[in-house]
Parts: sequence; C-alpha cells; structure tokens
Amino acid sequence: MPSSTTFAQRLDARVAEALDKRLVDRISTGSGRGVARVLAFALVTPVHLVGLALAFAGVALLVLGSGWWDRAIAVLVLAVAWLVRPHLLHGVDPDSVRVEPTAAPTYTALVAEIAELLGTRPPTELRIDTSFNAYVGNHGLRGRQLVVGAPLWAAFGPQERVSLLGHEIGHLAHGDLLSSRYVGGGYRTLVRWIELLDPAATEVFEHDTPITVRALMAPPRWLVRGYLRLLWSVNSASSRRQELYADLAAAMVAGTDATVSDHELILLGDSIEVVGNRAAMDARRPDLREAIAERVAGYDAGQRTAARRAAAEDRRSIDATHPPTVDRLRLVESVERSLPAIVLDPARSRRIDQELAPALDEAFKRLGDAYRYVH
Repeated sequence: MPSSTTFAQRLDARVAEALDKRLVDRISTGSGRGVARVLAFALVTPVHLVGLALAFAGVALLVLGSGWWDRAIAVLVLAVAWLVRPHLLHGVDPDSVRVEPTAAPTYTALVAEIAELLGTRPPTELRIDTSFNAYVGNHGLRGRQLVVGAPLWAAFGPQERVSLLGHEIGHLAHGDLLSSRYVGGGYRTLVRWIELLDPAATEVFEHDTPITVRALMAPPRWLVRGYLRLLWSVNSASSRRQELYADLAAAMVAGTDATVSDHELILLGDSIEVVGNRAAMDARRPDLREAIAERVAGYDAGQRTAARRAAAEDRRSIDATHPPTVDRLRLVESVERSLPAIVLDPARSRRIDQELAPALDEAFKRLGDAYRYVH
C-alpha cells in the first residue's frame, strides 16, 4: 500500500479485508463503517437540544418578562435546565496516580512517539490506577488522559506494553473521544432524567409518594428509559467497532505477535487477579507486582490455548462495548501480519520501569488495601 495513504485509510483496508473473510462474525456485519456511530449521534442530539432549549427559554423569559410571574417561571425553567443539563466534561479518577512528565521522560516520550506514528495528539495527562484495564478519556475541555492499570502493566512484557499503548492511543487517532464526550454525555443526561422522574429517588415526599404523582411520572420515565436502552444498544455496536480499529492500530504499532499476546493474557485475567488477591492477603506481604509478573511468566502455550478454547465456547467479552476477545484475536490474526513499528529494547524498558515505579508502588499499595478491606 502506498506510503501516502492515511492512517484511517490503512485501517479501513484492514477492516475490509477481515470483513471479506467473514472472520469477525456478527461484530463486523453492517452496512458500512461508522453507521452505528452516526445513528448514536443522531439519537443523542435531541437530548442535548432539550437542555439548550430550556436554558434559552429561561433566559428569554427572564430578560423579556414583564412581571414577577414571568420571572418566577423563568427561574423554574432555568432550574430544570440546570438539572437536565448535558454532562460533557470529565475530571480525573481521584483514585488514580498521576505520572509527572518530568519524572517519567522516557515513558512520556514513548507515548508521544506512538501518538505521532498514529497521527494524533498525545494525551495531556498520564495516570496509573488499580484496575486490570486501560483507557483513554477526556479531561476538561481539550485535555486527554491515558490511564493504565498497574496489574495490567505488571502482567505485560515490554512489547505487549507497546501494543497496549498503541490500542489506547488508537482510540484517540480514530476520534473515539468525541463519541465518549458527546454520546456519553447524553447517556449520563438521560440517566439524570430518569432519576428526576423517579419519585422513589426523591426526598420530596419522604418515600410516601402519592399514587397520583407516581402515575403521572411513570409514563415519561418509561419513555426515557426505553430511549436510553436504544441509545445504549446502538452505541455499544459503535463501541465494538471502535475496539476492532484500536486493535489494528495496536498491531501496526507493536506487531501482530504482541497484540495477540495481549489478548491471550486478558483471557487469563481472572487467574491473574486471583494471584494479586492472594499476595495481598499473604501475611508476609509479598510484592504484588512481582507476584503477578512471576505468575504470567509461568503460563505456557498450552494454558494460553486452553484459555482461547474456553473463551470460544462461552463467547466471553469484557463488556457489551467490547467484542468477544476471540473475535478480536481472529481479526488481528486474519489480516496481513504486522512487524513492530516501535520496538521497546531492554534498556529503554528498564528506564520506564524505574520512572513508573513510584506510581506503580502507590497503585499496588491501594490495590492491596482494597483487597484486604473487602475481606
């Protein structure tokens, strides 16, 4: 393929190739790329417009009203507009640990290198949390955050970590944060509407709601709940497609083998979390990071194959927004093999480990405390 082609065009070609081979099952069916995303945007737009219309009407009444009655109605309308306002801004998870760029220059440079390769801006905020997961998200108006779970980082080897970062930054390159902000904001707004329409959730009647109020509020609540379920269904289909594109980005950055290995280890995630739990409960207080890395090093090819076979039988997936992991593996393995565009050599990998050690230690301390607190 000519070098002048864009990143999006290369991804399109790879998805088309997998679609032709019919190896992504029902996840890859549909009338074209991005149809579910367009439909999700169309469904959520009226939700945002309702809040804007109420705010405009309230301001208009407040400015143009001629008496106290008009102003009282305006205040009421503005109060409702505030309650049903679009929730578009995101903060950071207070339980995550920030990685300072000055304290982790090698890691920051690696993230920037991957972002440049994929043709997008790098995240403005790098963080570590306690989950067996990783994600990108909005931060304020223009900020972007990349959050990597400490157990996941400990479980992965150097090249698998490059694949992990390539997957998450692939979401940025594909414009998925716009969906997260716009569609996700509308979803949260609809949830708020349902709460406001649920008499049992309010303190107005102190849980002794008159039957008339319940009868009047039930139909609009059912309508909003049905609309929310429709939006969730459509946006989940869009999200699953986004995951497939991000997987291909990961393979293009780190190589096919590293991305396949990532997914195989994710299939073993339950047993990896058990290792962390047991280490946390051990009276000798072993290092959780070392315990996880040692367990992963002990997995052989047979255990990975068994995990893939089990996943194929029960069609397991992370959640409704992700395709089954076996489908994601088939996609990555069905297209032309990718050699790694970025190779994390041992020296660079050691520097990154040293830079991230304080944040990882803090995250594992919190994880250990959480395990012990639950028990």
